[in-house]
Amino acid sequence: MERDIARVIITQEQLAHRISELGAEIAAVYPPNEDLTMVTILSGSIVFFSDLIRQLPMKMHIGLITVSSYGGATTESRGPQLLDDLNVDVTGHHVLIVDDILDTGRTLRMVRNRMADRGVRSVRAAVLLRKTAKAPADVHAEFVGFDIEDEFVVGYGLDYNNLYRNLPHVAVLKPELY
Repeated sequence: MERDIARVIITQEQLAHRISELGAEIAAVYPPNEDLTMVTILSGSIVFFSDLIRQLPMKMHIGLITVSSYGGATTESRGPQLLDDLNVDVTGHHVLIVDDILDTGRTLRMVRNRMADRGVRSVRAAVLLRKTAKAPADVHAEFVGFDIEDEFVVGYGLDYNNLYRNLPHVAVLKPELY
């Protein structure tokens, strides 16, 4: 797999350090002993999500929602498609949506709207990566791991054609491979 990588942009060590910081930032915002539901957008955010929740010293519920924006071997978003709806009741809860990347904002906008329609106390978002050149101003992530350039990245849960998710870092795939 490593021979398919053009360059690493975020190392395993940088990821671990920043996710620890994000955990502290998030813990400072949410009141203790109130209902918090962490909602992960599958499948890309699962690695980030699992590391992030272990940094949070609080009780939480976990919710799963599956949304796909990229079908198969493509680097162009076709827009978010809901594959599996949320598996838990979030009524009256604080909700923190966790996603891998904020680029066009369509997925995060859709999931935020779905949460707001369910009578939540609050809804915020945490993203591992934000493409600053593409992320629309009207789609806000309160917690951001890293700002990156508009490049197609893989690793640490992000994929190309459902491959490369297991890389321990975030990297740019060689362009000739896609």
